[in-house]
Amino acid sequence: MVFSLLTVVFYAASSLGDKYISAKLACSAQEFSFLVALSTAFSLALVLPFTGWNFAFTLQSGLALVVLVALKIAEFYTSAALLKTVSAYELKAWLSLNVIVSYLVDLARGTETFFWAFLPCAAVLVAGIGLVAFGEKREKLLRYILLSLGYIASKFLYGLQMNVLEGTSPVCVLLLVMLGVALLQLPFVKFRTFFRKKGLVLGALTRIPNAAGLWTEAIAAQQNLLLYTLVQPMQLAILFLTALIRREKMGKLRLAGSIITLVAVTVMTVLIYFHRGAL
Repeated sequence: MVFSLLTVVFYAASSLGDKYISAKLACSAQEFSFLVALSTAFSLALVLPFTGWNFAFTLQSGLALVVLVALKIAEFYTSAALLKTVSAYELKAWLSLNVIVSYLVDLARGTETFFWAFLPCAAVLVAGIGLVAFGEKREKLLRYILLSLGYIASKFLYGLQMNVLEGTSPVCVLLLVMLGVALLQLPFVKFRTFFRKKGLVLGALTRIPNAAGLWTEAIAAQQNLLLYTLVQPMQLAILFLTALIRREKMGKLRLAGSIITLVAVTVMTVLIYFHRGAL
C-alpha cells in the first residue's frame, strides 16, 4: 500500500509541476517539451542503477521508438497549450476517459468480456467530465475540445504502442523517448531568453517525482494489483483536493462534476478489476 500511495503523491506533484512550467514560467510548447523531456531524462538516469538496463535495439524497436517520440511530442504540445488556462486536475479528469477507451479496445481484441455495469458507469463518467469541462463559459471552445481530445489520444496511443516493445524496461524506453524529444526540440529553443526565466531550476526539479513515480509504480504493481489499479483515481482525488485547498475557481457545476467523475472512475476501475478476476 505504501508504494501505491507514494506513486499517487509523486505523479500528483509531477502534474502540478507541469502546470507550473506551462503557466508560471510562460513556456512555449517547444520550451515546455524541451525542459520536461530533458529534466525527466536526467531524473530517469538517476533511477536506472536501481532498475537496470533492459532494451534491445532492433528494427522493430527502433520504429516503435520513433512513433513513441512523435506521440510524446503531441502529448507535450497539447498539455502545454491546455495548462495555460486549465488546472492540472481538469487535465487529469479528461484523462479518465482512457479508462473507457482502454476497456473498449480490450473488448474488441477479445481480451475482455462485456459486463452490463460498465454502461451506466461509463455514462456517469462522461457526464461528470462534461460538467468539469463545460461547467463554465470558455473562449475558443472548439480549440479547447480538440486539444483535450488530442491530449488523451496521444496518451492512450502511447500506452498502446508500449505493448509492442515486449520484454523491455519502461524506464529504459521512456529515457530514450525523452532524449529523442529533447533533441528534436533543441533547434526551436531560444536559449538567451529561455535561461533567463525565473524558476527554471524549480520547474526542472518538479520532474524528479515523475521518475520516482515510475519506480514505485512498478513495485506497487507487483505487491497489490487492486491498489495499483486505483492509482489513477487516487491521483485524481489528490489533485481535486489540492484544487480545493488552493481555492481554484470552481462553480457548482464543476464541483458536482468533479465529485461525479471521482466516484465514477473509482467504481468503474474496481468493477473492471474484479470482473477480470472472475474470468
